[in-house]
Amino acid sequence: MITDVPVISMKAQVGEAIIVLKDNFGDESYLNAAPGLIVIDEKGELAGILSALTIMKALLDSVPADKKPEEPDAAFYDTLCHNIRDRLVEDVMDWQAISVTEDANLLDVADLFVKNRFQRIPVVKGKKVVGIIYRSRLLFAMARCLLV
Repeated sequence: MITDVPVISMKAQVGEAIIVLKDNFGDESYLNAAPGLIVIDEKGELAGILSALTIMKALLDSVPADKKPEEPDAAFYDTLCHNIRDRLVEDVMDWQAISVTEDANLLDVADLFVKNRFQRIPVVKGKKVVGIIYRSRLLFAMARCLLV
């Protein structure tokens, strides 16, 4: 479990979230291969996940199908960004119904990753986020003998 968890308020704007997401992406190594932010509510409790995929979906959804150019240029992408920049994180995030506790069985956590195809699962104590488990890091922990 990683305890240094990047979080964002569900009331933050998507433009702000992109900056936090990029700042937390790191050096693009395999350890940071699943960039995303834990979204918290006004009580500081888990509300959801904001991932690169979630934001890409919001960008694509902001353009009507009949307005998509065959060869998009920089101005088109600027328009996409403008379309979602001021939206609230809560409007585009994935509402996270699944989390685990600190004492979760790792095989059960692995099963959640496989069944739900998540990149990350928040770890909670009560309703507060205390950490995060990344799919790739769990794999490396479970399959250490394959790394030699």
